[in-house]
Amino acid sequence: MSQPGDILRAVVGPLGYPITRDTLPSPDTVRWNARRKAELLLAIRAELISLREAVALYKLSTEEIAGWLSLFERHGLDGLKTTRAQTYRPAKSRRVQTPSQPYGQPAQTALS
Repeated sequence: MSQPGDILRAVVGPLGYPITRDTLPSPDTVRWNARRKAELLLAIRAELISLREAVALYKLSTEEIAGWLSLFERHGLDGLKTTRAQTYRPAKSRRVQTPSQPYGQPAQTALS
């Protein structure tokens, strides 16, 4: 990824190893685990890669990256783990079936 004449810059990654443009996840990455997400976020923050470049290179949306960044800033590496999604992400309004409600009747929303 780096070009001849580029100044090699690095940032400390989530596991303590240096991240450079050459060590960023592969552009064909499909499975984004917490470490890869954090590496990309740290690289964007350190300006090793621009947000626009990351969006184009990895075919991600700016909203997706912004969501990762928000979780990373609030909860660290654990916030980026998909197995912890329910713990760290705000609950959405869900339909709740109450035990006293007859079957087939419309359920009430959690906010009503």
